[in-house]
Amino acid sequence: MATELKDRGFVCTQCGGEGDLESGQRFLTCRFCDATLFVDRSGVVSHYRLPRLLGADEAEAALRRWMAGNDTVKDLDSKSGIEAVEAISFPVWLFRVQAAGGEEVFIEPAAPTTIPQLADFKLPAGKLEPYQAEEEVVEATPETIPLETARGWLEQRELGRATETALVQLPLWRCRYSFENQSYLALVDASTGAVMAAVFPEKAESPYFLVAALGILLFTIEGLAISNPAAKFVTYLVTAIPLLLLAYWVARKI
Repeated sequence: MATELKDRGFVCTQCGGEGDLESGQRFLTCRFCDATLFVDRSGVVSHYRLPRLLGADEAEAALRRWMAGNDTVKDLDSKSGIEAVEAISFPVWLFRVQAAGGEEVFIEPAAPTTIPQLADFKLPAGKLEPYQAEEEVVEATPETIPLETARGWLEQRELGRATETALVQLPLWRCRYSFENQSYLALVDASTGAVMAAVFPEKAESPYFLVAALGILLFTIEGLAISNPAAKFVTYLVTAIPLLLLAYWVARKI
């Protein structure tokens, strides 16, 4: 929970202990409970992180599984080349709000991003821990979106006043890969293995639309040309079989 700064001191949001605050200091550790705090002009907020549970090899494996899924072009996992897998952390503002149905957690990015999934990130329950710098070299994205700006977004959604505010560092793997002479970027959540990407080689939808349009056309013509219900049913059934085979062939090729 955010608290007021007292002159050149602060009040710990975890234990209530008071401490000195040096000019320009942005991160501090409470000498009473060892809680790590982030300092903002409007007060002191808790500073947390999600643990990095996936290594680089596991992140690459998660990316390959995503590439083999239904949203990407066929054989993307085998035809693409991984160019780089880099450890990064991304900051988000966390707000706990007491709503009618109980407590809810909302996330707002603390830095600009081109990956829309980061704006809708769902924090895994129970995994937050006090912030500590990671042992390995990690590229940290600086928090450039002020806390007051994020609070303004929360107010616009009319969700109520936050009962707790915190800065959370998300551990990510930034993966760069190439496909058909084009470079792409994807992020792998190092806590859950979820893959986030804004632009990627997607499956073409037009062949599926053509199969659907062909089916509608044939069924319409048969429905108008045949009046006998039994004959119409048999004709529909005979027509449906090659259409299903065609749809299966399209799914295998795209």
